[in-house]
Amino acid sequence: MNLACVILAAGKGSRMKGSVPKPLVKFEGKSFLERALLAAKGTRPDEICVVVRHEREKIEGEAKRICPPCVFAIQDQVPGTGRALECALDVLKPDLQKDCVVLVTASDIPLLSSSVLLSLLSEHKKSGAVASMLVAKVNDPFGYGRIITSPDGQVEKIVEEKDASNQEKKVKLVNTSVYAFNAEALLKAKGKVGRENAQGEVYLTDLFMMCKKSGKIMVSLCQDPILLRGVNDPLQLLALEKDWKERRGHKE
Repeated sequence: MNLACVILAAGKGSRMKGSVPKPLVKFEGKSFLERALLAAKGTRPDEICVVVRHEREKIEGEAKRICPPCVFAIQDQVPGTGRALECALDVLKPDLQKDCVVLVTASDIPLLSSSVLLSLLSEHKKSGAVASMLVAKVNDPFGYGRIITSPDGQVEKIVEEKDASNQEKKVKLVNTSVYAFNAEALLKAKGKVGRENAQGEVYLTDLFMMCKKSGKIMVSLCQDPILLRGVNDPLQLLALEKDWKERRGHKE
């Protein structure tokens, strides 16, 4: 089956509080976007699509430098990561729209690697799921969407921090914003997700749950949570740099 990779890089990233767009912030000498593109390229996809909006020219320039064949989707005024993915579907090659796996990653996970993505793709294929979500178990799940699963590993519910009950807040299985979808199921769900939420956005998690109408939706557990840690603000970036240096120091 063919493979298309979609990298979400359209958000403002205002919490980074700098003049540099978040996808262009650097971690150990490489921009977040460069790291995301290199991870995607390592899966040997048929096409890579970067979704852009804010600071579009700068982000497109960086992407073309790293991966000249990549294509771009411009997110319209409808906000949300789910809408970003819907915009990406519109620019994929026609043959990829019908029969492929769509791998979706965020542009702010600096340590995400090709091997982690390939593991997700392998588990997605073996499970027979129409949509799979890469998840991690973390000691401090505050701020993450919690994943509620059935005994056989199917996703029953994704609960955001602000909507979680006290019991749900104890769940340590969290969403990492990395997904694999069968294109057919994704296209059936496209345009059917509403914006009835506090943010008024089309959530990617809602698009994921909508795929349940087409078949199984599963989770794939990454055993090394640091590889999936997202960065939303300068303090999180500093913490990740510190933790990563400490780990490498122990290994040397």
